[in-house]
Formats: sequence, C-alpha cells, structure tokens
Amino acid sequence: MILRCTGCGSEVGAGARFCPNCGAQLGPVVPSPSGLVYLFGDRFAGRDKLLAVGEKLPCNEVKVQKKDLAQAMFRGAFASLAQDGCLSLSLGQKKTLLFKASAVFVTINRREARESGGLEASILQAITGDLRRDSVEEVVGRAIGEESVDPWGAVIDQTREHLLRLGYFVEEERSGLGRLVPGRKLLPQCERIMALQGNVPTVLALLEGLSSRDPTLNKQLGEDIKKGITSRYKTREIDADE
Repeated sequence: MILRCTGCGSEVGAGARFCPNCGAQLGPVVPSPSGLVYLFGDRFAGRDKLLAVGEKLPCNEVKVQKKDLAQAMFRGAFASLAQDGCLSLSLGQKKTLLFKASAVFVTINRREARESGGLEASILQAITGDLRRDSVEEVVGRAIGEESVDPWGAVIDQTREHLLRLGYFVEEERSGLGRLVPGRKLLPQCERIMALQGNVPTVLALLEGLSSRDPTLNKQLGEDIKKGITSRYKTREIDADE
C-alpha cells in the first residue's frame, strides 16, 4: 500500500523512515490501514444514532457506530493484504448443516506484510493454509480470539494496542478514585494523529478499488466479516444473586 509523506505529500512506502523526495524524516511508522480506519472512522462508518452502540473517535468529538467501525477496520485490513499480495480472496461454497452457502475464502501467499501489527498481523496469523477452514468468517473469528460480550470493542482494543506501540497513544497512570476504574487509560497523541489525514484518501481508494473490481465478492466479504465478529459474541452470564 502506498502512503504519503506528511511534509511534501510525496508517495512513500509504509514503514519508510525517510521521504525519497524531500528526505524528511518520517518519524513514527504509519499505522496499518485498519489503524487509519479506526483513527478517522467518520470517513468509513456511519454516525452514531439512537439504539446503536457508539464509539467516540480519538481527537474528534464525532461518535460512529461501533459495529460499522469494527467491520470497516477488518475490510480495510483484508483489502490491504490482498493488494500487497499476502493473501488472495475468492468466492466459493461453504457447507452448513443443511445446505451450502456462498462464502469468501482466504488463500495465504506470504506471511510478511509491509504494515506490521494491527488486524493485518492477526489475520495472517489466523490463516491455517487449509482452504476448508479458511473462510473469511472463520479467519475473522480466530483473529479476534476469545468470545466476549463485546467482540466489536475487542477489535478496536486490539487496534489501540497497535497504535500504542507506534506512539499514537500513550498510557496515563490513573490517580485517586480513577484507580478503581478497570482497564488502562490511553491518551491519543492528537498532533501525530491529525498529521496522518493525508493518508485517508489512499485507504478510501483501496476500498473503492476492491468494490469496483468484484462487487459480488466485496458484498459477500462484508457479510462474512460481520458473521465472523458476531461469532465471537457471548451473552453476558447473569449471576443467580443479581
């Protein structure tokens, strides 16, 4: 995937340390496409609405629909890995208990991706190499891992960890009563994040290219990603004393 220098706007390869045109040091590694989808989610997911669980974006007061956002992040990851030649996507038939249904399957070509970390790395690790077990739905489920009451949030948390390692978030120690709040407090580094805006059109074009090349596969991909995330959903267990 081709990204852009935040100084002169020239195209640079993801992970490059210096711009080949102006020589500027590029600083932190540009996040994977799934990370960019999360950071600028208002360009990829529907706005929050009544009765839908919302996700507030970092450095932005906008809230988007969490399920839309998580699905868009996976779509961006698959599209990027396919463009880079790490994997191939193909339509096929998947057997169920009663009949066969259309599904998208994943063929691994190479395990190394130019964008290290994020959902992209989790997807590559989740591919078994056995096409019968590598439908997109199954790969997504394995990439998420354990079942939870909020697998969509788990997708976002996984991406935040990737962005934390790249320096786009920092962990802040809780003080006072804040120490009683579960989980870590991650603060977005907004100056660094907003400098990435120039890379958003590249990701949008990547997704549009996938859609225009094979609309049928693209539609099924979206449905299978949704099924894969939902497969990790676990109903909250209610204690008998509650």
